[in-house]
Amino acid sequence: MLALAFTFACSQPAEKTTITISGTIENLDAGPVEFVFYRDFTNNHREIISIVPDAQNQFSVEFEMPEAAMGTLRHGRTSIQLFLEPGDELEMTVDAGNWLESIAFSGKAAAVNNFLVAYQRDLLPGAGNSFVSNAAANLDPKAFTAAMDSVARLKMDFMAAFAENEALSQAFTAWFETEVKYEKFTRLLSYPAMHQRFNNLEILPELPENYYAFLENPDLFDGSRLNSETYVNFLMAYLGHCADDHKARFAEDASANEINYTLARELVAGESGYYVQAISINREFNYGKLDKALALYENFMETSGSEDLKARVTKTWNGIQALMPGNPAPDFSMTDINGNQVSLSDFRGKVVYLKFWASWCGPCMRQVPPAKELKIRLADQEDLVFMYVSIDTDLDAWRNAVERNHISGIHFQTPGRERGTPALYQVKWIPTFIIIGKDGNIFDNRPPQPSDANVDEVLLKALAQ
Repeated sequence: MLALAFTFACSQPAEKTTITISGTIENLDAGPVEFVFYRDFTNNHREIISIVPDAQNQFSVEFEMPEAAMGTLRHGRTSIQLFLEPGDELEMTVDAGNWLESIAFSGKAAAVNNFLVAYQRDLLPGAGNSFVSNAAANLDPKAFTAAMDSVARLKMDFMAAFAENEALSQAFTAWFETEVKYEKFTRLLSYPAMHQRFNNLEILPELPENYYAFLENPDLFDGSRLNSETYVNFLMAYLGHCADDHKARFAEDASANEINYTLARELVAGESGYYVQAISINREFNYGKLDKALALYENFMETSGSEDLKARVTKTWNGIQALMPGNPAPDFSMTDINGNQVSLSDFRGKVVYLKFWASWCGPCMRQVPPAKELKIRLADQEDLVFMYVSIDTDLDAWRNAVERNHISGIHFQTPGRERGTPALYQVKWIPTFIIIGKDGNIFDNRPPQPSDANVDEVLLKALAQ
């Protein structure tokens, strides 16, 4: 019997950990087709799977995905959410001239993704961000809460109606419930500031006494929901909400990441707490002060109960060290906006003020007017080069933004930040600025932005060396 049991066990196929997407894409024009998902949300690290149809318009891609999660199928300005689990084999057919109206799935995981297409096509246009913004502007707190409750019920009813005819996986159902629940919670947290901003009020609106009662739910934090970006975003919004009540406890120069880290340790239980602590450390490493980030990192390594998250923040720190001032700036060659092949090394002997940006990025575009003024102030500095790498996936949008805003300098474009030059410089958020010295080494890996008061001083210091 033992021998038979051993033989049976050995004959069982290993659980498949890869995902396959295959199918046909008709009428595909220029521009890449990609499936994008988060490999590590704590450090904003996404993975891109390129989809390249053959001469018969067919394709097949296989890749590893660590756990059941949502990703995005994108082409130009079209983005379609897909939910996949390890072992899924999804087949699709689509006319690229009209993605949402023509896409259809078959094979394993077909039901949940056909549902998501119907959800994005038929329900979200009337219950998405535009509806919420309008409600936040025009409704009082009680009415807004009722509206968000109504939207949540509408979404859950939409799923229930679909599930009457098509079985949806347990993992997807749990994920979708998380999306609906915590999207509502995040919007309730956002309402006071949104209402104030939309109505140009001097103070926040007065809220009913029990407005935040939903935050007292004992099951508010649940580590099993960390495969949901919406849940993680709620955790960060929750910490921002709590920071207002605890601000007096912290030093005046405490960064938002320091405050979030401390509050996460105190207020968010279990794996969810460790997760947002890791996010706070990684953000301080990428955008804050190095000494503050190292202090958080050392504390986390001593106190965290998650070996996986310790490894993630250590990976971030190792990457940061590679781009510290004095290290060689990673060289690259790209085709510029005029069709010329240009390399970073072509500018050896000059100071390069490098910016990673996108035309759709509000904070990036807000730096354009100050950059124009900066260029005027430093017009006599012939050894100063302004270089731009756009991560736009829409070439026309990129070119139009450069031309319409008269952004002078050396311009490159690469679709997304997950590969090529942005990946070389470990770009996690935009805008990202880097100053490269005349010797080709990194002079400052987190310099002031054009709107900052000391930007002239830092650039002139680099030019003087």
